[in-house]
Amino acid sequence: MGSSDLDKALAALRVLRDTCSAAIDALQQPFSDTQVSLLDSTPTCAVLYKDYQSLLTLIYTSTTKVTLVLRPSAPAPSAALAPIKDLGTSITSFATCATLFDLHGVTLASDARSLARQVCEAVRALASMFVDSAGEDYLVRTGTVHDVVEKARRDLPADNIAAVKKRWKADRDMIGDSLDEINAMLEDAEEGEDEAEGGDLDDEWEELGFGTSKKMSEAERECTKKVQPLVRFATLYHKRVVPDVLNGLSTSAEGLEALNSGLDALPSRSHAVVLAVEEVVATLYAPQKPPALAAATSSLAEAIRQIHTTLTNSILVPPVVQETDLAKEMSGLSIEGSNAAEKKVKDPLKWFNSCLAQIDKTAKAVDDMLIAQVTNAT
Repeated sequence: MGSSDLDKALAALRVLRDTCSAAIDALQQPFSDTQVSLLDSTPTCAVLYKDYQSLLTLIYTSTTKVTLVLRPSAPAPSAALAPIKDLGTSITSFATCATLFDLHGVTLASDARSLARQVCEAVRALASMFVDSAGEDYLVRTGTVHDVVEKARRDLPADNIAAVKKRWKADRDMIGDSLDEINAMLEDAEEGEDEAEGGDLDDEWEELGFGTSKKMSEAERECTKKVQPLVRFATLYHKRVVPDVLNGLSTSAEGLEALNSGLDALPSRSHAVVLAVEEVVATLYAPQKPPALAAATSSLAEAIRQIHTTLTNSILVPPVVQETDLAKEMSGLSIEGSNAAEKKVKDPLKWFNSCLAQIDKTAKAVDDMLIAQVTNAT
């Protein structure tokens, strides 16, 4: 192995490292109007998704080749130049491809950029390892690249609708966990566990900031029972957004820009519900403080209202078009017969309106109860 070959390989690895750094910087910059104007045509989301996956395959393959020819046990630096160059080219193209997803929705673009950044960081770490420590941990670093590449392949949503669904479902699980926690509170309170049992351990947990397991008073238990339906209705409202709204959307529909705008408003609204529900749970633990609980339940109701506003003020839930009498008669004359006319038109907005009304009603009942508690206490 000649020293000149090794020097060339090390130089190429340094270039690769710098290429990864440049790609990471590019992934943190917004896609500008100037870049858009330079495009001959706007690539479709399907094309970008395919290119993204293909580039991941190239990165995986080139990484493997680089590792094989530079492994410490049998290095062949002269054979490493081509795969190192290929890997750098793929990284640059990969970063560019990831930024182009900005054209198809903020939520999708965020996922594409985040996953791409993880891949570039892993490749950069691999290049640095060969430069700085002669490949001492090459198996670990190569395995990391392979893992993040597979993660990117698996986790990249196919379109903006899928990206929003992914985040919504993750939030839904957290909200469900919070509701389960409230249910468990009531079950424990009804079992009438001895407060003294495990008292010393409970005090230690509380000192560490992990909450408290003090027994609820009768008033606190009744308060929790009043709050439970509010969280249950909020959970149900949130849960129905995927099957009743998101599952019915299509990126092939007209008004894609308006659709993506409505979609991109949803993740932050969803996460606000997660935070609000968690705050409600935190304020339900004994000893309860009515002002804090009132603020938490009010924030939860408002978070659901914000989702409702987003749904109703966008094209996500279009108004149901009522059939005229003539249309109904014509559908009755179809080949399918009268069954087509008898099918009821699904109106998800009506259900969401009803659920929101229940949430507002329950939130007001909780607020009135807490006001009464404060008044009686004074």
